[in-house]
Amino acid sequence: MSKIDVKKEFAIVIRNAKITAFIFFILLTPNIVIQVKGLEEILGLSKDIWFNAAVAGFIIYLAYVYFLWKCPSCKEYPGRGWFRKNCEKCGVELS
Repeated sequence: MSKIDVKKEFAIVIRNAKITAFIFFILLTPNIVIQVKGLEEILGLSKDIWFNAAVAGFIIYLAYVYFLWKCPSCKEYPGRGWFRKNCEKCGVELS
């Protein structure tokens, strides 16, 4: 696999991680508003439902990181961070 292919594939991994993180934060926001404003519901949904949705979003993000956050070259965990330059395992340039 060429350097360009590795960079393109890792860019897709990063993009998908950002999408899953965005989904989590979208599901978390109503919980923050409920806590700050002392509301019982938002958009007709109770605070328990919003809490469960935020937990589900967090689990989805953790599952993505655990199962799909891989170096395209060695298929191992490359290390933390969306702005990672090199894989910690194989040293290939990722971005």
